[in-house]
Amino acid sequence: MAQVDRLRRALTFENVLVTVVAFVVFAGGTAFAAQQLGKKTVGAKQLKANAVTTAKIKKNAVTKAKIRNGSVDSGKVLDGSLTNADLNPAGVPFGHIVFTAHGTSSPGFAAFPSLAVIPLDNSNYSQEAGRDDFVSGTLDFSFNSACEPPRIAVAYALVDEANPLEPNDEIFVALGEFIDEKTSGASNVRIHLSPIAYAGALQPAAAANHTLSLLAVGGCKTGAATASNATLQVVGVK
Repeated sequence: MAQVDRLRRALTFENVLVTVVAFVVFAGGTAFAAQQLGKKTVGAKQLKANAVTTAKIKKNAVTKAKIRNGSVDSGKVLDGSLTNADLNPAGVPFGHIVFTAHGTSSPGFAAFPSLAVIPLDNSNYSQEAGRDDFVSGTLDFSFNSACEPPRIAVAYALVDEANPLEPNDEIFVALGEFIDEKTSGASNVRIHLSPIAYAGALQPAAAANHTLSLLAVGGCKTGAATASNATLQVVGVK
Protein backbone atom coordinates (compact mmCIF):
# COMPACT_ATOMS: atom_id res chain seq x y z
CA MET A 1 0.00 0.00 0.00
CA ALA A 2 2.86 2.37 0.77
CA GLN A 3 4.42 1.63 -2.61
CA VAL A 4 1.15 2.49 -4.39
CA ASP A 5 0.95 5.84 -2.55
CA ARG A 6 4.54 6.70 -3.52
CA LEU A 7 3.78 5.86 -7.18
CA ARG A 8 0.71 8.10 -7.15
CA ARG A 9 2.71 11.00 -5.66
CA ALA A 10 5.45 10.50 -8.26
CA LEU A 11 2.94 10.58 -11.14
CA THR A 12 1.29 13.69 -9.70
CA PHE A 13 4.68 15.45 -9.46
CA GLU A 14 5.53 14.42 -13.01
CA ASN A 15 2.28 15.87 -14.32
CA VAL A 16 2.96 19.17 -12.52
CA LEU A 17 6.49 19.25 -13.95
CA VAL A 18 5.24 18.63 -17.48
CA THR A 19 2.69 21.42 -17.08
CA VAL A 20 5.36 23.87 -15.86
CA VAL A 21 7.73 22.97 -18.69
CA ALA A 22 4.96 23.38 -21.23
CA PHE A 23 4.10 26.82 -19.83
CA VAL A 24 7.74 27.93 -20.03
CA VAL A 25 8.09 26.70 -23.60
CA PHE A 26 4.89 28.20 -24.96
CA ALA A 27 4.60 31.35 -22.84
CA GLY A 28 8.21 32.36 -22.47
CA GLY A 29 9.82 30.39 -25.24
CA THR A 30 9.49 33.17 -27.80
CA ALA A 31 11.57 35.64 -25.78
CA PHE A 32 14.08 32.92 -24.96
CA ALA A 33 14.39 31.93 -28.63
CA ALA A 34 14.81 35.54 -29.71
CA GLN A 35 17.79 35.95 -27.39
CA GLN A 36 19.39 32.70 -28.55
CA LEU A 37 19.09 33.18 -32.36
CA GLY A 38 22.41 32.92 -34.10
CA LYS A 39 23.77 35.74 -36.28
CA LYS A 40 22.23 35.80 -39.77
CA THR A 41 19.87 32.87 -38.96
CA VAL A 42 16.74 34.91 -39.81
CA GLY A 43 16.43 35.90 -43.44
CA ALA A 44 13.76 36.72 -45.99
CA LYS A 45 12.53 33.10 -46.04
CA GLN A 46 11.83 33.14 -42.29
CA LEU A 47 9.82 36.38 -42.35
CA LYS A 48 6.10 36.36 -43.03
CA ALA A 49 4.96 38.68 -45.82
CA ASN A 50 4.43 42.27 -44.55
CA ALA A 51 5.77 41.28 -41.12
CA VAL A 52 8.30 44.13 -41.09
CA THR A 53 6.55 47.50 -41.18
CA THR A 54 7.80 51.07 -40.98
CA ALA A 55 6.93 51.25 -37.28
CA LYS A 56 9.21 48.25 -36.59
CA ILE A 57 12.30 49.75 -38.25
CA LYS A 58 14.55 51.78 -36.00
CA LYS A 59 15.23 55.32 -37.22
CA ASN A 60 18.38 55.49 -39.41
CA ALA A 61 18.71 51.68 -39.22
CA VAL A 62 18.55 51.30 -43.01
CA THR A 63 21.63 52.90 -44.59
CA LYS A 64 23.01 53.04 -48.12
CA ALA A 65 25.39 50.16 -47.35
CA LYS A 66 22.40 47.92 -46.54
CA ILE A 67 20.53 48.55 -49.80
CA ARG A 68 21.42 46.37 -52.76
CA ASN A 69 22.24 48.21 -55.99
CA GLY A 70 19.20 48.44 -58.22
CA SER A 71 16.74 47.31 -55.54
CA VAL A 72 15.20 50.78 -55.16
CA ASP A 73 13.74 52.33 -58.32
CA SER A 74 11.26 55.09 -59.13
CA GLY A 75 8.34 52.73 -58.57
CA LYS A 76 9.39 52.18 -54.94
CA VAL A 77 9.80 55.85 -54.04
CA LEU A 78 6.72 57.63 -52.72
CA ASP A 79 5.65 60.54 -54.92
CA GLY A 80 6.78 63.83 -53.41
CA SER A 81 9.03 62.17 -50.81
CA LEU A 82 12.25 63.49 -52.39
CA THR A 83 12.80 67.25 -52.33
CA ASN A 84 15.69 69.54 -53.30
CA ALA A 85 16.98 69.24 -49.74
CA ASP A 86 17.42 65.47 -50.26
CA LEU A 87 19.47 65.85 -53.46
CA ASN A 88 22.99 66.92 -54.22
CA PRO A 89 22.52 69.23 -57.25
CA ALA A 90 26.20 68.96 -58.21
CA GLY A 91 25.83 65.21 -58.63
CA VAL A 92 22.54 65.20 -60.56
CA PRO A 93 22.74 65.23 -64.39
CA PHE A 94 20.88 68.12 -65.98
CA GLY A 95 20.17 69.66 -69.34
CA HIS A 96 19.04 73.24 -69.84
CA ILE A 97 19.64 76.28 -72.02
CA VAL A 98 22.87 77.98 -70.95
CA PHE A 99 23.20 80.57 -73.72
CA THR A 100 21.07 82.21 -76.43
CA ALA A 101 22.18 84.34 -79.38
CA HIS A 102 19.88 86.36 -81.64
CA GLY A 103 20.14 87.99 -85.07
CA THR A 104 17.71 90.63 -86.31
CA SER A 105 19.23 91.79 -89.61
CA SER A 106 17.92 90.49 -92.94
CA PRO A 107 20.63 89.59 -95.45
CA GLY A 108 19.37 89.08 -99.00
CA PHE A 109 19.82 86.13 -101.37
CA ALA A 110 19.43 87.44 -104.90
CA ALA A 111 21.63 85.07 -106.88
CA PHE A 112 20.96 81.34 -106.94
CA PRO A 113 22.10 80.03 -104.61
CA SER A 114 23.59 82.77 -102.40
CA LEU A 115 25.78 82.35 -99.33
CA ALA A 116 25.68 84.77 -96.38
CA VAL A 117 26.77 85.04 -92.76
CA ILE A 118 23.86 85.93 -90.48
CA PRO A 119 25.00 88.61 -87.97
CA LEU A 120 24.40 87.71 -84.30
CA ASP A 121 24.02 90.34 -81.60
CA ASN A 122 25.86 88.23 -79.00
CA SER A 123 27.96 85.35 -80.27
CA ASN A 124 30.48 84.75 -77.44
CA TYR A 125 29.82 82.50 -74.44
CA SER A 126 31.71 80.47 -71.82
CA GLN A 127 31.48 76.73 -71.27
CA GLU A 128 32.11 75.05 -67.93
CA ALA A 129 34.63 72.24 -67.64
CA GLY A 130 33.02 68.81 -67.91
CA ARG A 131 29.80 70.10 -69.50
CA ASP A 132 28.65 68.86 -72.91
CA ASP A 133 27.13 71.63 -75.02
CA PHE A 134 24.75 71.12 -77.95
CA VAL A 135 23.70 73.89 -80.35
CA SER A 136 20.28 74.23 -81.98
CA GLY A 137 18.29 77.13 -83.40
CA THR A 138 15.88 78.62 -85.92
CA LEU A 139 16.08 80.94 -88.93
CA ASP A 140 13.23 82.43 -91.01
CA PHE A 141 13.36 82.66 -94.81
CA SER A 142 11.05 84.80 -96.97
CA PHE A 143 10.74 84.18 -100.72
CA ASN A 144 9.34 86.99 -102.89
CA SER A 145 6.51 86.79 -105.40
CA ALA A 146 8.91 86.27 -108.34
CA CYS A 147 10.37 83.13 -106.77
CA GLU A 148 10.33 80.09 -109.03
CA PRO A 149 11.26 76.58 -107.86
CA PRO A 150 13.42 75.07 -106.77
CA ARG A 151 13.54 77.03 -103.49
CA ILE A 152 16.44 76.35 -101.17
CA ALA A 153 17.08 77.45 -97.58
CA VAL A 154 19.91 75.88 -95.57
CA ALA A 155 21.44 77.09 -92.30
CA TYR A 156 24.60 75.95 -90.50
CA ALA A 157 25.75 76.78 -86.97
CA LEU A 158 29.51 76.90 -86.50
CA VAL A 159 31.74 77.24 -83.45
CA ASP A 160 35.09 79.01 -83.24
CA GLU A 161 35.35 79.52 -87.01
CA ALA A 162 37.53 82.49 -87.94
CA ASN A 163 36.13 82.68 -91.49
CA PRO A 164 32.55 81.31 -91.69
CA LEU A 165 32.45 81.87 -95.47
CA GLU A 166 35.23 79.29 -95.84
CA PRO A 167 34.33 76.87 -93.06
CA ASN A 168 36.06 73.74 -91.87
CA ASP A 169 33.72 70.74 -91.83
CA GLU A 170 34.78 69.81 -88.29
CA ILE A 171 33.34 72.96 -86.75
CA PHE A 172 29.73 72.50 -87.95
CA VAL A 173 27.65 71.93 -84.82
CA ALA A 174 24.06 72.25 -86.09
CA LEU A 175 22.20 72.05 -89.40
CA GLY A 176 18.74 72.87 -90.76
CA GLU A 177 17.45 72.76 -94.34
CA PHE A 178 14.42 73.34 -96.54
CA ILE A 179 14.21 72.33 -100.23
CA ASP A 180 11.06 72.73 -102.35
CA GLU A 181 11.06 71.85 -106.04
CA LYS A 182 7.40 72.66 -106.79
CA THR A 183 6.11 75.83 -105.09
CA SER A 184 6.43 79.28 -106.66
CA GLY A 185 5.49 82.77 -105.51
CA ALA A 186 5.81 84.46 -102.14
CA SER A 187 6.02 82.35 -98.98
CA ASN A 188 7.73 82.13 -95.62
CA VAL A 189 9.47 79.13 -94.04
CA ARG A 190 11.23 78.56 -90.75
CA ILE A 191 14.40 76.48 -90.63
CA HIS A 192 15.02 74.41 -87.48
CA LEU A 193 18.65 73.66 -86.79
CA SER A 194 19.40 70.41 -84.97
CA PRO A 195 22.71 69.35 -83.41
CA ILE A 196 24.97 67.40 -85.74
CA ALA A 197 25.68 64.01 -84.14
CA TYR A 198 29.38 63.74 -84.87
CA ALA A 199 30.23 67.35 -84.00
CA GLY A 200 27.33 68.62 -81.90
CA ALA A 201 28.85 68.13 -78.46
CA LEU A 202 31.62 70.36 -77.16
CA GLN A 203 33.54 68.61 -74.39
CA PRO A 204 36.41 70.66 -72.96
CA ALA A 205 38.58 69.30 -70.15
CA ALA A 206 38.78 72.84 -68.79
CA ALA A 207 36.53 75.89 -68.99
CA ALA A 208 36.57 77.41 -72.48
CA ASN A 209 35.28 80.46 -74.36
CA HIS A 210 33.51 79.97 -77.69
CA THR A 211 32.26 82.06 -80.61
CA LEU A 212 29.18 81.00 -82.53
CA SER A 213 28.50 81.78 -86.20
CA LEU A 214 25.46 81.25 -88.40
CA LEU A 215 25.89 80.60 -92.10
CA ALA A 216 22.96 80.47 -94.56
CA VAL A 217 22.52 79.39 -98.16
CA GLY A 218 19.28 80.27 -99.94
CA GLY A 219 17.50 81.45 -103.02
CA CYS A 220 15.21 80.53 -105.89
CA LYS A 221 15.78 79.68 -109.53
CA THR A 222 14.38 83.14 -110.23
CA GLY A 223 13.47 85.81 -107.70
CA ALA A 224 15.01 86.55 -104.32
CA ALA A 225 14.87 85.57 -100.64
CA THR A 226 15.77 87.15 -97.31
CA ALA A 227 16.67 85.65 -93.92
CA SER A 228 15.65 87.05 -90.53
CA ASN A 229 14.86 86.24 -86.89
CA ALA A 230 17.91 84.10 -86.25
CA THR A 231 18.20 82.31 -82.90
CA LEU A 232 20.90 79.96 -81.66
CA GLN A 233 20.61 78.19 -78.31
CA VAL A 234 23.24 76.23 -76.42
CA VAL A 235 21.93 73.39 -74.24
CA GLY A 236 24.37 72.27 -71.58
CA VAL A 237 24.33 68.69 -70.23
CA LYS A 238 26.32 67.82 -67.13
